[in-house]
Amino acid sequence: MGEPAVHTVKTSLQISGLDLAVIVAYLAGIVGLGCWAWFRRKGAQGSDYFLAGKSLSWVMIGLALFATNISTIHLVSFAQNGFTSGLTYGNYEWMAAFTLVVLAVFFAPFYLRAKVATLPDFMEKRYSPGSRNYLAVLSIFSAIMVHIGFSLHTGAIVLEGTILPSFMENPSGPWVHFGTILGLCAVTAVYTIVGGLLAVVLTESLQTIILLAGSICITLIGLDMIGGWTGLKESVHPVNLSILRPSTDPTGVTWYAVFLGYPVLGIWYWCTDQTIVQRVLGAKDENHARIGPLFAGFIKILPVFLFVLPGIIALGLVNKGIIDPLPTNPDGSPATDQTYTHLIKAILWPGMRGVVIAAMLAALMSTVAGALNSIATLFSYDIYKRWRPDVDDRRLVWIGRVATFAAMLVAIGWSMVLARSKTTIFQAMVDVFPAVAPPTAVVFLWGVFWRRASAKAAFWTLIGGSIVGLCISLAKIATEDGRTLADPAGLAAQFLGINSLFMAFLLFAAESVFLVLASLVFPHQHTAESEALVWKSPWQALRRDEKTWRGLLDFRVASVLLVVTMVALYAWFSDDTEYLPFGGKVTLDGRPVVGAVVVLDTDRDVLDAELPTGPDGRYEFGTKQRAGGAPAGTRYRVRVEPRWDYLVRVDSDEAGEAETVLAAVPTGTSIEQLTSGSTRTFLLAGPKPQTIEVDARAKVEIRRATAVPERYRRFETSGLEVRVPDRPAPCDLPLKRNGDAAGMARSVADRPSGIVHQPPGAAGVSPVGSGNAASPLPR
Repeated sequence: MGEPAVHTVKTSLQISGLDLAVIVAYLAGIVGLGCWAWFRRKGAQGSDYFLAGKSLSWVMIGLALFATNISTIHLVSFAQNGFTSGLTYGNYEWMAAFTLVVLAVFFAPFYLRAKVATLPDFMEKRYSPGSRNYLAVLSIFSAIMVHIGFSLHTGAIVLEGTILPSFMENPSGPWVHFGTILGLCAVTAVYTIVGGLLAVVLTESLQTIILLAGSICITLIGLDMIGGWTGLKESVHPVNLSILRPSTDPTGVTWYAVFLGYPVLGIWYWCTDQTIVQRVLGAKDENHARIGPLFAGFIKILPVFLFVLPGIIALGLVNKGIIDPLPTNPDGSPATDQTYTHLIKAILWPGMRGVVIAAMLAALMSTVAGALNSIATLFSYDIYKRWRPDVDDRRLVWIGRVATFAAMLVAIGWSMVLARSKTTIFQAMVDVFPAVAPPTAVVFLWGVFWRRASAKAAFWTLIGGSIVGLCISLAKIATEDGRTLADPAGLAAQFLGINSLFMAFLLFAAESVFLVLASLVFPHQHTAESEALVWKSPWQALRRDEKTWRGLLDFRVASVLLVVTMVALYAWFSDDTEYLPFGGKVTLDGRPVVGAVVVLDTDRDVLDAELPTGPDGRYEFGTKQRAGGAPAGTRYRVRVEPRWDYLVRVDSDEAGEAETVLAAVPTGTSIEQLTSGSTRTFLLAGPKPQTIEVDARAKVEIRRATAVPERYRRFETSGLEVRVPDRPAPCDLPLKRNGDAAGMARSVADRPSGIVHQPPGAAGVSPVGSGNAASPLPR
């Protein structure tokens, strides 16, 4: 598909004066709290600035870990994923609890005993200076690209769809996006640069409370409107409420990808990423360093209900007709990236909207602030101080502030690049993970559990693994953006099609083999310091001493409680029923049926569906954009009715033709065109008139909905039925203009089911020529 030549109109919120007052009060309060932290430790140097003077309690650590992790990416993208795919993306939250146990039990004690300020510092003590240097650069890269860049981009989208419409008629375009990002950076950087880690952690603790309060309101109000949990179950497809999915699930977030791939991402993110672990490094003592992550693990239960579930609630409210449908994209599909803001507009009242928007700003600012502070620490300790070892603390702090400012500028540039991406925000972020997660997880895990892991092996694993992962990440992002490989059926394309979670596991396994073999070839020469940073056995980490807290705050007791709780939650929200995706082509006398809706009806109402055929005549039930499917053998009654007309641009290149749907409008809508110079303008009538501009030389077709015979529009007379196959096979619906109904939909595994494009002049297709006068397009 080519890039659409039309801008979608964003749903805007009518922000009241009370909402603005709440938001302004929040921003003033956060900046004030951050500056108060600076006054409290005015003149703080070294560890006081970077590690809050080793003064953080387990409560502050837990809240800060949660707040740093949660950003507008979660509120916006998780609601979007909840609307499209259900609970499955909640695995990214619930699986984090298990890796936080690993951090608390195995990694946190070594970090504090080694008395390090950064994790690259730990790498030098365990391996070598080379590993430290490379990990410092890799950590700064991940902080800018993952933590800051995506957060700023998503935060700007939120503000452009909520607050800015109150001040601007059309808050869109690159310059508006740039200005919004710049403003977000300015507010966050003020207290981050001035106050250091103490300011970051204090503001994160408050922001966590605001974030949870706003999100709880959305969930509870939405559940009340839909009729509670029972009402939600009756209004959405059952697969939406299952967190573990089989291998047939179109999202690729299958049970084996979760259990094999997420631990790799989790070990990197929660146990070895400087932005996250820096809160643990600032702990008062080992007990606080261990209980803090476990406390965060319990809080991580909430995001599934507060961020993912609202998207499912929005779907149920739309299905029941309680709220209006989501705004649509040019091709007529729901604009799912607006799920969260649409929900705010539909169910909240003035004042409460301000609280929720403040919560979204809190999520953004806490993540950006934490990442900026970790960048300052990494650059100061692991790069500048190694170059100038005699630097005093005052200059070190100044260098950290300069690094923070520079990183912010780079992140702004990266955010502007993301604004041009066609893939979803969360998926684009996940696709970056293979570049940083597997090699980092490999060298840390083998480093603390296997004493023979060597410096040379670790160094080359970091370099080789990150280079290979970066190449794969760039290729996957390019593929998601439509720049596919020459042979989509080739081995390389199939490899890139592997879900990023499972890809991380494959890379982890390959890099682990490399590290083990390289360590045997190049043995490690231990020092007394490095020897002390390897567990003699995993059981050694579970031993308690006289300083270990007792009762529920004993890290072993808290760890067991967290693991048992998560296992119970997974058992409760898992459904062993396999809902198989299916689809096929709808044809009328051998030609694709354009712009129709295939209505599926079965005995279980929650399995019913209305599926558009699009301009190519294909329908699908169960995709990345819509959870669905049915158990094998399920029988559907089927009717087909025309509903949509399409305006389609056809682009030709050496690889063939690519099509872009410029607009989808109700069938029969009047469409006129006007050419002026090098631009052609299409005027689409209807309840919501649209204006679309394209290059005058572009090949554009109007594809009117196929005139489906009347008998196929009713269940009683269509004679159509679909039986869900037990293995992948097209369920085609061949219709005939004359004669009897086609009968049972075919499910033939050996028959190709490619997309057929109607040529210009075919039935249902009107080529659009150019002209200087306004003229209606033919119907």
